Parts: sequence; structure tokens; C-alpha cells
Amino acid sequence: MIKEQNYFLKTLMRLNSGAIPIYCTGFPEEDFMKEYMKEYKILSDNNKDFYLKEKDYSLIKNIGFDAISIWDFRRGKGHYFLDSEKKELKVDGWGRVYKNNWYTWDGVFKNEDILNNWKYLSAPSKNNLLKLNRFLKKVGDKINFVLSLPGLFEKTWQSMGFIYFSKCIRKNIDFIKKTIDFFFSYVKNLINMLQKAGASLFLIADDIGYNNRLFIQKNMFKNLFLDKYIELVEIIHNKKNLVIVHSDGYISNIIDLFIKIGFDGVQSIESNAGNNIFDLFKKYNNQICFIGNIDNGKYLTFGKKQQVKHYIDTLIKKSRKYNSSLIISPTQQINSIVQPKNIKTMIQTTKMFSHNKY
Repeated sequence: MIKEQNYFLKTLMRLNSGAIPIYCTGFPEEDFMKEYMKEYKILSDNNKDFYLKEKDYSLIKNIGFDAISIWDFRRGKGHYFLDSEKKELKVDGWGRVYKNNWYTWDGVFKNEDILNNWKYLSAPSKNNLLKLNRFLKKVGDKINFVLSLPGLFEKTWQSMGFIYFSKCIRKNIDFIKKTIDFFFSYVKNLINMLQKAGASLFLIADDIGYNNRLFIQKNMFKNLFLDKYIELVEIIHNKKNLVIVHSDGYISNIIDLFIKIGFDGVQSIESNAGNNIFDLFKKYNNQICFIGNIDNGKYLTFGKKQQVKHYIDTLIKKSRKYNSSLIISPTQQINSIVQPKNIKTMIQTTKMFSHNKY
């Protein structure tokens, strides 16, 4: 049963909600939050129920967002160092190699022995899942919380490393398939655990796009990942839950596969990467909910308030013209260089224009 005022759920389900919701792409960076709270006098509810992983989500509600993704429950602890003395090269639970906290575009999944004996990827702890459950029970009706899940393509190539993954496409596709199966089994188990903890909204984060092109050929994505994603979405939908797919970069020519898979919404839709959301409105109408398109760079960091206002006005008008479900959000996480005045303008403009009848 959807509460009458829950515009976010209605819109994600592609129902006529009567308003345009606003989605926050993860908890903003600390410096941005401090500046925004000071500038606009945003106060905490001072309610411990709103705290999760040392973040005060009452601030997100009070800023004016209708929903936010939570990224803290994708995995538990697990890592090791390739150089035990210097500790410069760290391997995380996904198998990715980091140097001084920067991903090196390399991974350690180079053969089946490593894959079959991998012990560093663990699910969120029972204690953390209990905290999530209490959190959702206490404040889950105050704002919509979307639990982030790891994407199969991104985790597969990152765990192998970009160069080795590229070589395996030509010479060892079976190892790629086994790596996909490894992460597929993990994600299935993770979904089940999060659902038991009370989660009902999910976002699969899988960066498939690059600037003006896909990161992987469409047919290859279809052959390797389509059936896996259909099964994951069915698991989520069988519990009457909803799921969004997030991808940075150019994804316009793969939206049809997202619809075939059954994703309820697609988030980011970066115009600077070559996506024209107005063409997508016209082509797909209300077959999937479009989320995002307010570019972190062009509009939210370097834009003027009037530019933000004008673009959101146009976005809402066009979505209604083509009967497309729309949720406004930044394309990526709000970082420290985003201008608070532009986030404020984004929220105010959306709330003002979304109730107008054009």
C-alpha cells in the first residue's frame, strides 16, 4: 500500500504522482554538508533514530530530498596488502588493487584458483544488518532509502583488471563467465539479506558507459549479463520491491535492454557523456522511470542559478509532453565542489514547477 504523499514510489512505479520527486545520490561529502547547513540554516532533528553509520539522515530530509541511496551495505570487511611492509598496494574485497587509495585499473583475479579460493569478500555483518533493520523500521517512512548493490559488469572487469579482462574477451571468455557467476551468487545472497533487514528499494550501480559510447559492446553485454540481471530483478520484484540501475557515461543505446531486464528506473543519464534525455523521453515514453540528468559539473558546480532553474523547467515540461516518469537528481554524488546555491535552486525549482500545470 503506497502512502498518498509518497511521490517517489509512485513515480518510480510510473504512476501519475502529481509531483516530481527529488533523489539524492548517496550522502553528500562532509565539506558540502557543512557549507550547505551553514548557508541555509539546516538543522538536525537531533533524533538518534535517524543516525546510520555515523550519518544523520534527518539532514537529507530537511534539505528537501524525497529519497537517498545508502552505499554502506554492499559488503563487509576484507582486504590484504600485496606489499606487506610498505602497504602501498591494497587489495580490497572485490579483488581490486589500490595504490595510495587510488584504484590502479588492475585486479588480482587472474585464474580460477584465485577465484575459487577467494576469502576476502564477506557480506555485511549480522550486527550491521540489525542496525539497518532498526533504522528502516524507525524512519523508513520519513524518507525513501535505496540500498545500493554492486554491478556485475563493473565488479567483473575491475576484479580482473582492465587489460586482463580485455585479453580474456578474446582468449578466455569462460573465465569471465565464471567471474560473473561468482559475483552473481554474491549479489543474490546480498539481496536476500538486505530484504530480510527490511530493504525494499534497490539500486544496482554498474558503470557501463563511457564518453559517447558504451564501455562494453552491446551484444557482449547482452550475451554475458542479460539473463543474470533478469534473474536478479525478478528476485527483487517477487518481493514487490523496486530496483533502479545506475550507470555513468553514455547509455542511450542500451536503455532498451534495461527495459527488457525489467529495471523500474535508470539513474544518472549524463548529458555531457552524450545522452539526450529529451530524445529518450520521446522514444521510450513511460516504459522506464528516468532519474537524474542534472549534471554535477555543468549545472551544479559551474552553472548559474538561472541556468539550473531554466533547465529543470524544460526537463519537467518535456517529460510531461511525452508522458515520461521523471525524478530529479544530480548525476553523481554531491561532492565538496558542488555549489550549495545550485542544489538549493534544484530543489526549490523542482518543488515549485512540478506542481504547476503546463
